[in-house]
Amino acid sequence: MYRGDQKAYNLSEGERNLIAFAYFVAKLEDVETVSEKPIIWIDDPISSLDANHVFFIFSLIDQQIVAKHQWTQLFISTHNLDFLRYLKRLHTNELTISYLGKKGDIKQRNIQIQRFLLERQGNSSTISVMPKYMKEHVTEFNYLFHQIYKCSQASTDNYELFYNFGNNARKFLEAYLYYKYPDNDTDSLHSKMKRFFSDNCAATTIDRIDNELSHLGGLIERGMSISDNAEIKKCAQYILDTIKRKDSEQYDAFCKSIGMEVSGASK
Repeated sequence: MYRGDQKAYNLSEGERNLIAFAYFVAKLEDVETVSEKPIIWIDDPISSLDANHVFFIFSLIDQQIVAKHQWTQLFISTHNLDFLRYLKRLHTNELTISYLGKKGDIKQRNIQIQRFLLERQGNSSTISVMPKYMKEHVTEFNYLFHQIYKCSQASTDNYELFYNFGNNARKFLEAYLYYKYPDNDTDSLHSKMKRFFSDNCAATTIDRIDNELSHLGGLIERGMSISDNAEIKKCAQYILDTIKRKDSEQYDAFCKSIGMEVSGASK
């Protein structure tokens, strides 16, 4: 492998991943592999790659694997929402499979695409049908709202869910409050939170939880203790209650986007 006209040494993790994936694609062209029409599982092939190379990997999958259709089943898993957006653009519309009809005749039908969400819960994982908003829109904004909503409803022994609350809540509030208060008078997240929640004590508490759970710099002792899930649950409920009280129409739209029924009180 060369960088320009020089041999490349000490490859980065992203470069190693690219080489490994290129080798994998090449192996699929082996005579023995092609004749077997294998079941293919591609697990998060874009780890440590920049945006350009993420698209490059998508293009390889689309043109060299999907389009050639030399497989029985194809599974692709990812943690990356940007890559998921690309996967929605795979050219699968013209792909068909053969099956045996009721009269013993060979028929053709379009391949079926299914999308699922795999979530870890403690020592086990669950697989479920991907929410509609992720299938159709794949926006992190809806996803973050969904995570806060789940924290507001979940049992406090679901440590996996509550552990990520700080990052999820902070990112959601940064986006939500930026568009709600775009004026220059409230340029910091904390000042926007005080303005939105209309309760300095509540805003300070939420800000503290978000910061302590999403940053460990200067708070290393926080990383050595178990999070107070009951406090986090109350925080999630307060965020949702405030959105519902101040903008019931948007709250209803959020709930509908994650497949939740809208309560009669907010209609």
